[in-house]
Amino acid sequence: SASSRLIKKEFPSIRKKLWKEYFWSQSFCLLTTGGAPIDILKKYIESQGIKNGKKS
Repeated sequence: SASSRLIKKEFPSIRKKLWKEYFWSQSFCLLTTGGAPIDILKKYIESQGIKNGKKS
């Protein structure tokens, strides 16, 4: 995409962190909740990316 090309042009070092030159993935995710209440699911989602109490 155009935005991917612009980012790679402005920040060439980003290429080292990419997998096969791809900036975005076309994959998808399918999850089941096992009947967990919505408030538990929201807390879980909100906590993603947090390590040792800090956002990564």
